[in-house]
Amino acid sequence: MNNIKIWLIIIILLPLVQSAYSQKNNYIESDSVLVAGANLVNGLPADNAQFIVVKKKGQETRYTPDQLTGYGFKGGPEYRSRNITVAGQTKRVFLEELGAGKITLYYYTEKGLKRFFLEKDSTLFVEIPDSDEFRTRIYENTGDFEWKANQVELARYNKKSLAKLISFYNNGRNRPLPYPRFGLTAGYSMMFLTVPHDISIGQRSSLSFTPASSAQLGIFADLPVAMSNFSLNTGVNLSKHGFSANSVDAESDVDLVVNITSANVPVLIRYTVPTRVWRPFVNAGGICSFHLKYERDIYTSEFSQDNIIINEVVHQPPSYRVSPGYSVGAGLQYNLNYRIVASLEMRYSQLPGKQGESDMSFTEVFVSYSF
Repeated sequence: MNNIKIWLIIIILLPLVQSAYSQKNNYIESDSVLVAGANLVNGLPADNAQFIVVKKKGQETRYTPDQLTGYGFKGGPEYRSRNITVAGQTKRVFLEELGAGKITLYYYTEKGLKRFFLEKDSTLFVEIPDSDEFRTRIYENTGDFEWKANQVELARYNKKSLAKLISFYNNGRNRPLPYPRFGLTAGYSMMFLTVPHDISIGQRSSLSFTPASSAQLGIFADLPVAMSNFSLNTGVNLSKHGFSANSVDAESDVDLVVNITSANVPVLIRYTVPTRVWRPFVNAGGICSFHLKYERDIYTSEFSQDNIIINEVVHQPPSYRVSPGYSVGAGLQYNLNYRIVASLEMRYSQLPGKQGESDMSFTEVFVSYSF
C-alpha cells in the first residue's frame, strides 16, 4: 500500500520535475510529450521562428510549429507555438518568449519584419503595433496597474525595452525605465600640476605650481547597459588652465609658465539608484586628456653685481600630448519630467605623468542637463 502511494506521488510530481529540468536544458515539447536534453541546433532568429532542428545519432529532424507547442535552449531563449496574421494571412509560427507572468510578451521576426505580442491569462492574445500606438496598446492591457514613473512613455519598440517594461508590470514595480540620455555640462575645474622631473632648470627642487582653476563646458552621453541600472557615461569636456612657478636666489630668478587647453574624454561605468525623482549615482572608470594646447616656457634672469642679464625664453614642450588616467565621482540627478534630467556631480581624476613628465590631477564640480 505504501509503495502505491509513493508511485502516485512520483507520477504527480514527474511533470513538475520535467518542467523545472527543461528550464536548465534544451527541450522540445508537444501536447503530450516533453523531451528534455534534446540536441537543438540554434539558428538565426528568423529561422528559429519557423522551425527547430534536433540532432539525434547523427540524424537531423526538423520540427515545425504545427508539430510542437514549444522548445527552449539551455539558458534561453524559449519559444512557443502560436497563430499570427502576417500580410493578411494566418500562419503558425514559433514566438520567442521575452517575459512571463500576468502578461507574457512574445517576439517574432522574419526578413524585414519584427513584431511583438501580448498574451494575458491564456485568453487574450494581441499584437503590439509597430507605431507610436504601441504605448496605447500597452496601457489598454495593463489597466490594473498604475504606472507612476512614466515608464511606458520611455519605452522603445525593441526587445530589451519592452521586456523590461513588462517585467515591471509582472512584478508590480514602478521603477524608472533606463533610456539613452544626451546633454550638456558646465562647471568648475581645479587642476593640480607637478613640475616635471626632467625639466632643465637648475633650481627645479624649489619650484612648485599653485593649483589653477578653470570654467569648463562639454557634452555627454549616458547609455544604459543591458537595460539595467548601470550605464556607460562618456563625453567631452573642454577646460583651460594656466600655471606659473617662481624661484629666486642671490644669483638668479627663474619663472616656469605652463598653459594647457584640454579636451577630457571620460569613459565611466555609472550606477544610478532606481528611485523615481531624486536619483543618487556613483561612477568610476578611465579618462583620457587630449591637450589641444600645451605650452611650457622658462624665463631666467641672472644677477651679476649691479647688472641683470635676461636670457632668451626657453620653450620646452612636453613629450606627450595625450594623458590617460582614471576618474571617480558621485552625484545626484533630478528628473524634471519623465525624460529631462538635471544633475549635480563632483568628480576626481588622476593623470600620471609618463617618463618624467608632469603628474596631473583635477577636481570637477559641474551640472548637467539632458534632453
